[in-house]
Amino acid sequence: MGDRKVVAQELAKLFNAFSHPDRIRMVEELGRAECDVQGLSETLEISSSRVSQHLALFRSLRIVHERREGKHHFYSLVEPNVANWILEGLRFTELGVIGSPTFDKAVEQALKVWGKNDE
Repeated sequence: MGDRKVVAQELAKLFNAFSHPDRIRMVEELGRAECDVQGLSETLEISSSRVSQHLALFRSLRIVHERREGKHHFYSLVEPNVANWILEGLRFTELGVIGSPTFDKAVEQALKVWGKNDE
């Protein structure tokens, strides 16, 4: 029983990392291409300091890899398929919002932008 508790705690940490809408969008953007803080800040329309805070959490959980090039720090997903994995969660969300044209349109637009990363 102790092993299952440890596994559940680690999974809870991982799910918590994806529990914020900005972090989900960040993972999806990083699933498309490597990016720096400024690029993520502009794309997500959130402050650079907020992006940095989210990236710090991702680094602590080894979700992102940091590459330095001079003064620039570039980030990419350690496991690129995590972006696809998150998008697969839409199947479960749709169960609660079936028939919502607003949600369906939002999903369609998100999938056009983020798509599937078949790596």
